[in-house]
Amino acid sequence: MAVVTLSSSQALSGDLDAEAIARGIPKSFVVKGMFFARHVSQLGADFANVIPSLETPPRFGKYVPFSDYLQSDYMRVMTAVARKFYARLGLREGMRRLGRDDFNVFGESTFGRVILAVVGDAKAALLKTPFIYMKMAPGDWTATGEEIDENTVRIEFTPTYGSWEYQLGQLEGVVLKYGVEPTTTVSEIPGPGIRYDVRHTP
Repeated sequence: MAVVTLSSSQALSGDLDAEAIARGIPKSFVVKGMFFARHVSQLGADFANVIPSLETPPRFGKYVPFSDYLQSDYMRVMTAVARKFYARLGLREGMRRLGRDDFNVFGESTFGRVILAVVGDAKAALLKTPFIYMKMAPGDWTATGEEIDENTVRIEFTPTYGSWEYQLGQLEGVVLKYGVEPTTTVSEIPGPGIRYDVRHTP
């Protein structure tokens, strides 16, 4: 991936090999069930078509909010949702759009309400994001956040697998929640890792 800089209104183009990405995610990488649950709801009856592709389908077809489930399966489930709702945009942009809603899902949880009660603006929320990630998707990886200047926060994930397009959408969703327009520079770093320089302009 070359370095790319995008405002939230600039669309990504093209597709990606979602299954190859899913197969490359280590089994130690997990995601809390609350994020799965909204996608299952979005899929409705179509979730039955996704179940055969999952490595560890949920018991009785339901995800427990704070239980851990494979990130590789999360990739498969959210890919199905992106294809269903954003088919005309292409999978890369569809994954990005889907990721923008994750901050709302987190904010509706009890833990999320406690954390966000002390976060007052986009910059503070971005700086808190690495901590939130490590609670919501625990695994053998690290996340860091630092202020680059008054309007820019740098967030790095090492190592990272999954879809950077989805992760981009998640970070954009944090900023958009506060009524601010993000412009993000995405670049690869050793690890393999991803760096996001998120500019949040009032």
